[in-house]
Amino acid sequence: MTNIYPFNTTCTHLSLSVCPCPISKTHAYHIGRREWGYTTKLVLYDDPWKIKKVLQVSDLEDKLLLAKDLAEELVLPVLDAGADLERGSFVRVYDFDTDTMHVLTLKKCVSSGNYGFFDKWVYDFVVRRGLKKDDEIGFHWDSYKKHFDFSVLFRTVRI
Repeated sequence: MTNIYPFNTTCTHLSLSVCPCPISKTHAYHIGRREWGYTTKLVLYDDPWKIKKVLQVSDLEDKLLLAKDLAEELVLPVLDAGADLERGSFVRVYDFDTDTMHVLTLKKCVSSGNYGFFDKWVYDFVVRRGLKKDDEIGFHWDSYKKHFDFSVLFRTVRI
């Protein structure tokens, strides 16, 4: 029997990526031969903690330093446009593990060019959470609630 519909190129494969069948070559026809900039690949887990740091002794004393490139990529774009980082800008930080909200001051360190969380960092996080050298912490921006989420990702074994 002859196919009377010339564009009968519907693929019946269930696939979340590029279809393996030769008919899939015509899928470009259906989307107008455009690249749409999205993927249908299945992602089983996307680590939300984009900002991670293994704590050093200096991070436990008076401030938590973030590398310049990390802060410029993941922290600065979410701040208010008028934030004065030379003097300091208040940033809300939600402790995901203990369900508590805190306010830290984010400043740019003039000498190193790095950025740091100051003021209540030591009391609200280091002391209250019992953070130690080599513990790993993580932050990520909650775009709906407009604050950073914080979590202790890994604690070093203490003997």
